[in-house]
Parts: sequence; structure tokens; C-alpha cells
Amino acid sequence: MRLGNVCLPVFSSAVLCLGALMSPAQAVPSQPWYMAAFDHVMRVLVNSEGSAVQVPNDPAAKPQNVDPYFSRVIKEAGTITLRGSVPSDGDLKVLQGVAAATAPGASVVDKTRINPDVPNRDAWLAAMTFALRQVGKLNTGSASLRNAAIVIEGVTKADDDFTIIQKKVREEAPKGVNLQVALKPHDARPFVWLAQLQHGAVHLSGHVPSDHDKVISGHAQVLFQNLTINSSMEKTKGEPKGWIEATKVSLEMLSLLYAGSVAITDMVVKIDGIYSSPAMVDLLKVYSKRLPDGFTLETNILEPVARAPAARAEDMSFAAHRARASYNP
Repeated sequence: MRLGNVCLPVFSSAVLCLGALMSPAQAVPSQPWYMAAFDHVMRVLVNSEGSAVQVPNDPAAKPQNVDPYFSRVIKEAGTITLRGSVPSDGDLKVLQGVAAATAPGASVVDKTRINPDVPNRDAWLAAMTFALRQVGKLNTGSASLRNAAIVIEGVTKADDDFTIIQKKVREEAPKGVNLQVALKPHDARPFVWLAQLQHGAVHLSGHVPSDHDKVISGHAQVLFQNLTINSSMEKTKGEPKGWIEATKVSLEMLSLLYAGSVAITDMVVKIDGIYSSPAMVDLLKVYSKRLPDGFTLETNILEPVARAPAARAEDMSFAAHRARASYNP
């Protein structure tokens, strides 16, 4: 019989010879001399054979888990679905309870599998509880947890402030979690925007496309240089094509007034108020021609009974208005 490339009789003789050469003082007191010799020869044979099977120094050592631990939460159409791995049935019940509390009325669907090899169960539970709370606040969305990295994406609810929701998600994240956020504002239907000129200030409110609130506020500040610009605009989606240009032109038409407001509902622009001077009546017609295709203008503007005070800081010169109205890049 052979052990690898070694004949067993030869192997036995090698063990006996090695044992005979060892003095009693060299023997390991805790085990017989022949067991020590056997262990030594086995290690030499395994190493010389280049075998892929290694004899571990610590028999109790376990191979590390190299596979990523993946769990996911999905919210859509009034349903929260749990997918991926959970450490135990008890942890699953905890997640189901959190889902019911954060999204009342939503049905919870379980498509998970039990996998006790979670790298850190406490960290996993904290991350998944956080994920469920955040997804429950969204209109639709999902949260994916892969070991210590979590990605939250989705669409916020129509009545929520998009900026505040994004801020809270990051503030509430557990320590040690690598968080990535990819949220989008909810589409607004109808898409409504309003600017009011009164009492030495311009008030901007309603819906504004994401990342365009500063553009609109900046344009208003250029037009009404000495007035305070107040903004409570809400970032959202759903604006019609050409909305940015239509809003800029609407602000320019508002600057023709002594006081009043301009509202844009989808593709309808409505202006109410009092002209700052009779000369502004014809200028409004010039401005209105600059509205993008598809936008319509409705007006309810009164001519002033008397000329507005000449010292009004927000009044722009008639020449400046004419130049701006005629400019069409």
C-alpha cells in the first residue's frame, strides 16, 4: 500500500528509525514518542508533496466568510418587500414590526432567507432598521445593504420638503455605515409657481425644478435690485418644457408693475396687479411674445390712476425695460 508516492512499509520503517534516533530527553512528555514522530513525518510528507490540503495549526479555526451579506427593502404600490438574508426568525420579526410602524397600512411581503453568517448581527440590525425607517418615508424606493455599505434610492412624497428629507437621511445614518443616497423629488401635478411683489419685497413660492431655485432667485434679485427677495420654493419635478425661460420672462413682466403677482400653473401664466406707469402697458405685450411655445398669458392688470412715486427704488427706467424686452437671444 502507498501513501501518495511513499510505500507504507518504507513509511513505517522511517517512523521507527526516527523514533530510535530520538533520546528520551527529546521526547515530548505529553504524548508517546511514536505519535510525535508520526506527526513530524506527516508534515514533511505533506509539504514535500505540495498538496493543496493544509494541516491547520489550530484545528478549531474556521474559514472566514468571504461572501457578501446582502439584504434589501423595497417599497412600491403600498407594499414593502423584504429580500435577501436575515440572521434569524427573530430578526425577521423585528424587521416586520419596524416596517408596519414606519409605513402604516402597507402590506409586508417576506422573501428573505435565513443566513446566520452575518458578519456583525448588531450592526446589521441597526442598518436594516434605519433602512426601513427611511424607505417608509418615501413614496417609492429601496434600500440595499451589502455588508457595511447601504444604498438608499427612491422618490420622495409630494408634500415633503426634498432638501429636508435628504438632510435627515444622512443625519440618522448609524455609525460605521457607508451610506449612498440617490433620492429624487416627487413629480408635482399641477406644477405651480408664484411670485408676489408687495411691501418692498418679492416673495417666491410654489414648485421649482431641482437645482434651479438659485437661478430663479438670482434673476429676481437682478430685476428688483433694492428689494428683499424671500423664497419658500419647494424643489420638485414635473415642470413643463421651457419652464425656466417662461419663469424668467414672467418675473420681467412682474417688474412692470407697481404691485401685483404672477402665477404659473403648468403652461398658463397669469398676472394680476397695477402697472407702475401707463408706458408699461405696451411693454407687457413685447415681453409676452418672449414666452416659450405652448405657454399662454392671462392678465388682470389695472392702469395707475396717478403716477407711482418716482422715488420707488424698485422701478426700473423705461429705457432699460425697452432694452430688456427687445432682447431675444
